[in-house]
Amino acid sequence: MKETNDPSPYHLFSKWGESDSIYPKGFLGNPEVPHPTNTKFYRSWKPFLYSSGFYDFILGKESYYEFQRKLSSLAEEKFGVSLALSCMVEVNVAGGILKASKFHEPGSHFLWNAFLEQDPILILAAGVSEPGFDGKLKKLQSSVKDDKLTGIKSFITNGGEADFIFWVTKIEENYPVYFVSNPKAFDHPNIREKKIFHTDFTPQVSHLRIELNEFPVAPENLLVHNYGELGMELRLKELCSLVSLLIGKTKSLSVLHEGIYLERKLLVDWQKQFLENFKGNPTKELLLEGVPFPISPLIQEVTNHFGLKSPEDLKSIDPDWQLFLWEDHLTKYLLQKKKRNTPNELNRKS
Repeated sequence: MKETNDPSPYHLFSKWGESDSIYPKGFLGNPEVPHPTNTKFYRSWKPFLYSSGFYDFILGKESYYEFQRKLSSLAEEKFGVSLALSCMVEVNVAGGILKASKFHEPGSHFLWNAFLEQDPILILAAGVSEPGFDGKLKKLQSSVKDDKLTGIKSFITNGGEADFIFWVTKIEENYPVYFVSNPKAFDHPNIREKKIFHTDFTPQVSHLRIELNEFPVAPENLLVHNYGELGMELRLKELCSLVSLLIGKTKSLSVLHEGIYLERKLLVDWQKQFLENFKGNPTKELLLEGVPFPISPLIQEVTNHFGLKSPEDLKSIDPDWQLFLWEDHLTKYLLQKKKRNTPNELNRKS
């Protein structure tokens, strides 16, 4: 087994950290013990993400493959998975919505400042999930009527830090997306509930649950008329990025365990072959060609390394492993669709 230990320019924590702290100056709170008011983790690192080119892909300056390689390097570091997750969700989902909107050209709307090195720093988040949603858009209840938004979003990644939320709504068979300012006050008159929370996995990342009642939304805040087909593309991009995070997270283990080393190398080779020839913004059709993304063999080798009975037990070692256990409705649908449309030549199932 052979691994390079050469420092990467995308190892931001080791590159920018101080001798007594891996965090930039100005980071508030103890990152080891997340708190509801601890909402500056992603914001504090955005200047370094800008300068290291982590937003170059969404700005059309590099390939999707290069973006994934940066995420992998970042995920090799302690707390790097948390920062990589925040970055990849904003780029893939919020950036993907903006790219599909009438403001698709970088710089054509102030929302693009989230990906440009502008002051003050801007953070975008996307709200899709609702109670009982289970990945099915037809179950959405959020709606805009008479320029007023009513609805609830239960899990908005980066929501605790976000300045604007891209809110997916429903009207008949369409799913319009509006950008909505994230009210800073918890006692805003149009807020029924607002809760910032953290999960056991990637605990530095803030999430938001929020319910609005007749919240004013201007007609010009409409970004996308129908999120339906776009949503599948953005979920596939998230899964592609989770492959990158897995490649990064398993690097240190690969020097300890031959099986992990071999399966990780196979996954790295697969990712390069799959993504390297993509030009511009990957479409849903191109991304579907890679389904199922072959992460299971590597996850199984990690499970074996720790002497565990099943991959589900990995979260007892480190909750971050939970990121790589994909069980949502859309993921199951994609796998079933691939099995229906693909012969039995697939020999490495995810």
